[in-house]
Amino acid sequence: MSSVSLAISPCPNDTLMFHHLLTHDAHGFNFDLKFADIEELNEGLLHSKWDMAKMSVAAYPFFAENYQMLDVGMAMGFGNGPLLISNSADIDLENYYGEILIPGKNTTANALLKKYFPHLNSKSELLFSDIPLAVAQTVADLGLIIHESRFTYQKLGLHKIADLGEIWENDQNLSLPLGAIVVRRSLPEETKSKLSFELQKSIIAGLADRSEAMDFILENSAEKDISVVNSHIDLYVNEFSIRAGEKGEKAVHALLAPLTENDSLPLQKIIFKWEK
Repeated sequence: MSSVSLAISPCPNDTLMFHHLLTHDAHGFNFDLKFADIEELNEGLLHSKWDMAKMSVAAYPFFAENYQMLDVGMAMGFGNGPLLISNSADIDLENYYGEILIPGKNTTANALLKKYFPHLNSKSELLFSDIPLAVAQTVADLGLIIHESRFTYQKLGLHKIADLGEIWENDQNLSLPLGAIVVRRSLPEETKSKLSFELQKSIIAGLADRSEAMDFILENSAEKDISVVNSHIDLYVNEFSIRAGEKGEKAVHALLAPLTENDSLPLQKIIFKWEK
């Protein structure tokens, strides 16, 4: 049995997609699993820690030399994405130069913030799930939130100021590639193909009957409200997760191509191609 070090987030979209893969051993892999926040995952990939891992798509150029992106397991937003929230409904975003709390400098959320609101550059990093409460307590007047927080911030009396996914889609007319799965380039081609195929099977199984995975999802999620968990899954686990296809690949390239860190990486260098 092949041993594979795997790191994913504990968020519902990841745990749903990987549940079948992690609980059925007929595929011949033994997974050494680690859960980590998305920015910890990005940082770990910078140091080539794992064979297979979740990452922020915008961070990919930093470790492209050692990893390839799978076209399976992507989290795509459609007219939705990271939210800018505030404790004031009247905040003037264009003239705001105060502090903003972000979920990590290497996240896709921060890449979008730099793209569309470059003047918002007084940033402090905080665990994504802690940002809403910190904004409510006026640690900062503005926060950038991701994951399940987009469904719960209003309970704290906070206000949505902008949806960066909506801005992206209006600007690019493309879905927004938020997160993806990468594998180590040095793994055998057969192993990478097998991992892609087995993950795809796992995602299909999860979408067909998420109730089987729900205990695993809730055990690891910071959010325990099943309605919030289901909303999160509904938003980010879809046909593009099963296989990105040409539309998904185009969206990935549209996000990566303009980044200053990106040395014009062609798609064939970014995405691992596999066949069943």
